[in-house]
Order: sequence, then structure tokens, then C-alpha cells
Amino acid sequence: MLRHVEPPALRAELERVTMPRRGALRGHRVIAALEALHGKPPGRIEKAQEAVEAQNFESRKHLLEYDDVMNKQRETVYSLRRSFLEGRDQKEFVLERAEAIANSLVETYCPREQHPDQWNVTQFANEMLNQFGLDLKATGVDVTSFNHDELGGTVLDNVQARYEEKEKLFGAEMLRWLERHILLDIVDAQWKDHLLTLDHLKEGIGLRGYGQKDPLVEFKKEAFDLFEDMMDRIDTEAVRFLFLMQPARPQEEAKQIEQRQRRQQQNLQFQAGPAQAEAPKPVRSGAKVGRNDPCPCGSGKKYKKCHGAAA
Repeated sequence: MLRHVEPPALRAELERVTMPRRGALRGHRVIAALEALHGKPPGRIEKAQEAVEAQNFESRKHLLEYDDVMNKQRETVYSLRRSFLEGRDQKEFVLERAEAIANSLVETYCPREQHPDQWNVTQFANEMLNQFGLDLKATGVDVTSFNHDELGGTVLDNVQARYEEKEKLFGAEMLRWLERHILLDIVDAQWKDHLLTLDHLKEGIGLRGYGQKDPLVEFKKEAFDLFEDMMDRIDTEAVRFLFLMQPARPQEEAKQIEQRQRRQQQNLQFQAGPAQAEAPKPVRSGAKVGRNDPCPCGSGKKYKKCHGAAA
């Protein structure tokens, strides 16, 4: 509030009153201090107090408006998450997102306005393999032999057929269970990262005001763009995970575990070295040897100082 107080003499007097406890005093305490000195605070002090309170009100108002933007996004994510928990249309959701991603790849690397000879066939085949595990050459798809529309239809047919094969491999019930858990895990992870990004954005968005821009409008724009990017990542990661996952084979998994255990044991023996090897224990036969009796090994030492030392 001291920045709004003029003239300098009045500001100096106010600083003298509030300086020892400036961190603890608020505007009403400052006015109370001036009332104790002058009876009634000057008009400039009241105006300064009003300006500070107006600024604080605007700050709180903006915070509520920022939270309103985040709440709308939260409702969308929670609605999506609730549908996964209830198991509604999980397969349809995955296939719709897979078709959208496949169409986007066709539009990006095989655009309609270009001749098939100008398409980026190599990159398109790599993206299809990385995203869906679909080898176009192995399936007999010659990309340059199709036009744009024919290629899109062929790709969608192959994507859907591959997911049907995945369902036969896992079983319908198991695949529904995997869809639900994978989708929930990806949504939760992406939503947490998104909230953290919005917190960082909210901390510095007020500086946009110095550039004659409304911080709230700028926050809404960037928050919407970030939300769209998050939804795209959810779709891409979920589809990739579900299309590329393979069932574990018990026999091969058991062999892998046995090989890992054998390697670990060999590494431990190698780290221990020959000096750490355990000394062979003598095999006893006949009557029990006393500790002060000669050692049966024939060394001439007492048993307690020879092979009996380790007993």
C-alpha cells in the first residue's frame, strides 16, 4: 500500500510507523496507526487502501476463473474415466481412436493433393509398424498402387483385422480387462502431468498483462491447447500399448527367470573370488574327536587348531 501514498513526507511517516512490523501489518492496521497519530487518516491513505483492496479482489477473482477452467477440464476427464471404470464401449473407444490415428497418418504422409510417387512411403510404413505393429509389406499392401481413398480404406481394414486377431489371442474377457486397466493408468498419468503444467502456467500468466494482453484470455487459450495435446497423447499411447502388447508364454518366461537366476549366481561367485570360497569340511568317521586330540588329518596339530577351528 505504501506505493500508493503521496506526498513523500506522508510516506516517510507511514514507513516510520509500519517498518518494524511491515510483514505482519495489513492495511487496516496501518490506518489504525495513523488514527492514533493524527486522529483521522488522510484521504490519500483511504484511497490507497481502496486501491490495494481492489487489486486483491481482482487477484482472487482471476484465481477463481482459472479454477473454473480447470474444473471444466476435470469434468471431461472424470467422465471419460468413469466410462472406463464401468466398462462401457471400451473396444469401440479403442477402435475409434485407432481409426483416427490411422487416418491422420495417411493424411500426413500420403496426402490427397500429391501423386502416389511423391508420398513418403517409407516413413508411413515405419509409423504404421511403430503404432500398430502392422507390417504393410508382410500383409501385401503396396502403398503406391492405391489412390488416397483406397489406401485409407485398406489401412483401416488391416487395423481392425489386427485388433480382432489380438482379441482372439487374449480372449474377449481378458482383453476387456486389459483395456480398462491400461486406459485408466494412462489417463491418470497424463492428467497428473497436465495439472502440474497448468499450475506452472498459472504462476506466470499474470505477466502477460505487461504486454497488453488479458491474462485470463491467454490462460484459457493455452489451457485448451494443453488439454487437446493431453487427449491426443492418451489416444496415441493407449492404442500403441494395446496393439503392441503380447501375451507372456509361461515356459519361455520360466526359462528366462532361470537364466537370470543362474547369471546372478555366477556374478556373485565372480565377485566373491577364489579367496572367498568355502573350505572343504573333513569327513568324520569313527569315534568323535576331542578338541585337544591330535587332528585326524595327520598335520600334528591339535584338532581345535586345525580342522576343528571351523567347527
